[in-house]
Amino acid sequence: MPTVPSIKGSVFALVVEDLQRLVESKKISRDELDHRLEPDDLEFLDRPVWPTEWCDIRAYARFMELLVEIEGGGSHEYLRRSGAARAARLLQAGLYSQFEYLAHTQLSKAMDADQRFQAFGRDLKRLTTLSASIYNFSRWEPKPAPESKDRYIIEITDASAFPEVFCWSTEGFINWMAVQHGTPDLWRWERPHPELIVFQMTRSL
Repeated sequence: MPTVPSIKGSVFALVVEDLQRLVESKKISRDELDHRLEPDDLEFLDRPVWPTEWCDIRAYARFMELLVEIEGGGSHEYLRRSGAARAARLLQAGLYSQFEYLAHTQLSKAMDADQRFQAFGRDLKRLTTLSASIYNFSRWEPKPAPESKDRYIIEITDASAFPEVFCWSTEGFINWMAVQHGTPDLWRWERPHPELIVFQMTRSL
């Protein structure tokens, strides 16, 4: 039986909490959720979501689409902010060692431009291993940009299951990590075809 593309409960639970908050604040009713979500989605609102469980990425997409519609007015900036906020919450939770590494990145120790570029590549390789802990599909690979000798890209292959809301929130997520590097607002995404998402640096280091 094929594996259902899924996201780890540690991240999914944050989206569930945000949706529950909207219900509690009466921005959406539970009856409306019953009509707009799938029956399996509603289960997540009625029980704990365990950090180690795998949750269907399609449920994540439906929850995020509701959040950006009701709370964010359809704004991409809302999705970026929510991605950054979830990165900060995961750091606070202390579940992933890659976040601890942000305080000790090699970039901060490098001196000249070439050293900074090489150190940044090593940092990216370490930080993108986080994807294997959060998703049970896709492959994330940082590599030098093909048309620039002083920039990197992050290629995400086998990416067809990722919804568009994921792309915007992940842009916020990785830009939050870039802030910890001292390089804010560094990444933008594009999707050349459904199976491939590419995050490109907006400038050189």
